[in-house]
Amino acid sequence: MRESALVPTLAIALASLGVMGGCSPAPSKPANIIMIMTDDQDRRLGSTDYQYVLQREMKAKGTEFVNHYATTANCCPSRTSVFRGQMVHNTNVTHVNAPGGNYDKFVISGQDTDYLPFWMGQAGYRVEYIGKFLNGYSQKNYNITPKGWDHIDALIDPYTYVFNTPVMSMNGQRPVYYEGYHQSDVIRAKALDRIQYLTSQEKPFYLTIAPSSPHVQNDKYQPIPLSRHAHDFENVTAPRSRNWNPADRYQHQKGSWLATLPLMNESVQAFADHTFRQRIRALEGVDEIIEDVINLLDTKRVLHNTYVIFTTDNGYHIGNHRIPAGKALFYAEDTNLPFVVRGPGVPAGVVSKAPGAHLDLAPTFLDIAGMTEDQRPLFLDGQSLLHQWHHPESSAGESSGGNAKETLNVEFWGMCIIEAPNGVELGLPFMNNSYKTLRIVGEDESWLYSRWCTGQTELYNTAKDPYELDNLAINPPGDIARLIDRLNTILLVTKSCSKGTCRQPWTLLQPGSQPSEILSLKQAMNSKYDNFFAKFPKVSFKECLQIQDIENEMPYFPPLPETGALGQQYRNNTDNYKSEGEGGMRYIESPDQYGSWEQRHVTMAEINRTAREVTDAEIYGDLTMEKRRRDLGLVENPEWMQWIG
Repeated sequence: MRESALVPTLAIALASLGVMGGCSPAPSKPANIIMIMTDDQDRRLGSTDYQYVLQREMKAKGTEFVNHYATTANCCPSRTSVFRGQMVHNTNVTHVNAPGGNYDKFVISGQDTDYLPFWMGQAGYRVEYIGKFLNGYSQKNYNITPKGWDHIDALIDPYTYVFNTPVMSMNGQRPVYYEGYHQSDVIRAKALDRIQYLTSQEKPFYLTIAPSSPHVQNDKYQPIPLSRHAHDFENVTAPRSRNWNPADRYQHQKGSWLATLPLMNESVQAFADHTFRQRIRALEGVDEIIEDVINLLDTKRVLHNTYVIFTTDNGYHIGNHRIPAGKALFYAEDTNLPFVVRGPGVPAGVVSKAPGAHLDLAPTFLDIAGMTEDQRPLFLDGQSLLHQWHHPESSAGESSGGNAKETLNVEFWGMCIIEAPNGVELGLPFMNNSYKTLRIVGEDESWLYSRWCTGQTELYNTAKDPYELDNLAINPPGDIARLIDRLNTILLVTKSCSKGTCRQPWTLLQPGSQPSEILSLKQAMNSKYDNFFAKFPKVSFKECLQIQDIENEMPYFPPLPETGALGQQYRNNTDNYKSEGEGGMRYIESPDQYGSWEQRHVTMAEINRTAREVTDAEIYGDLTMEKRRRDLGLVENPEWMQWIG
């Protein structure tokens, strides 16, 4: 067993002797885990600054990790990466709907029979889930119950982002409409009910609480806060950072579709400000979830033995690089996530630069659960962050194995949209948004290097240019050209890495006989390696496709095996799969805005008084309802709207 796997056992032993935790009661079982995961929340724009409970109960009493990243800035791929502990190129769930990916693809691939809840269950945990699961879990396929969970109560499409019309399916049963309530209040009440139950059981528990806020309501192009917060922060505007609506001399350095975006005019900037206000208002409802969860854990006397993690699935941009609103890019706003941990052995009030990624969460949870290496899945690409959580002062990002994790692979396949009313005017959907990207996060070097499917290259020195404006790949001088050779070569490895090569990609790039001659970019920059790195081919795409395709993305280093490449030995083939679960017609329309102050502490018992099962007509439709929708002028969104994950 690794040293890090012994940490929970050691912590429990020390606590029983009074060495840790002060006067808190000694834990009698392995630590519980609660992960609160929002949807589309930025870190770089400062949304967490307006979450006063998060500041008070999580940051002040835990550790914030400012270099935590999503490796794909889109909902479904990122959440699948959390579940499987793999890079997205190995799960092949690359987008939010077909042909890239969704819940149906996750199921057809067979990955739904071998992922986080199964592993935590094998470690002796009770595993539960409340809220948004995966895009495409819908009123068409809700009865294909997500496997592995002891209890799952999931939002279903097409209501996942319709905040005053919460519709959920509990354990694959007929969906229930919680009439008269805002989604955030329903999820809060459900989470508290489950914690009441979980804390009465002998088993340790793992619980994900996943509200959809601050995601936009797609047909309104904005988040919808609880009514009690609808007028807060009236004078707040989106931050005017250096990459807000940048001048032509910066914008024209961008690749693909971004280079042609016009300056945002006053009305577009006003919309961006409104979007930012709506987001921080919506997050007040998330703050209330955090507050009530922490208070209940404290009341139940289990808070001292529970890891509480706050994060999101991917980041978000507002006005950055002239884009009014959205995600799915490789820039810091979209990939650098809020990430705060509180729990046993985690120091209070610390801000850490230690890097990590979402694919590291599964191995971290297995460490907490005490699962030994030989009991774990063979295909994990991530590494445990538990050592970092307990020793966040290790800013170089030392893992339990003692090696710095400086390379973070960021990747994307398929289209991108702008989540604003003028998106169509700007040209969406943008079908040329596939890219391969490498982010170097280290004490000595900090870079962002990206290759677009259109053939363009972007390179930023993120230590000196944190807003990623000056593209150094345009007519690079000799020293930058040498750097590009190194970054291109390591990207050639990380774009198809698996297991250990994702954790330590430099080990595959050894020019001499020594197995550990090069283990970092700093070492690789020695001039004696110039010829070695210059000989590698450029990372490239043959064309911009909407899917991952091996032939389209050649070459690879090392060359891919004839069978089992890109994680295929650990999942079923999904070529040409068809999805039944995308969207569907929305027949329930809420007339009001909910979430008043009178509902602030509403219980599930009260919510259930007006709850009802969704009818067949509301799922499948009928002529009467179709006519009523036409009479009311309720038309469906354009087809591209379903791609907002």
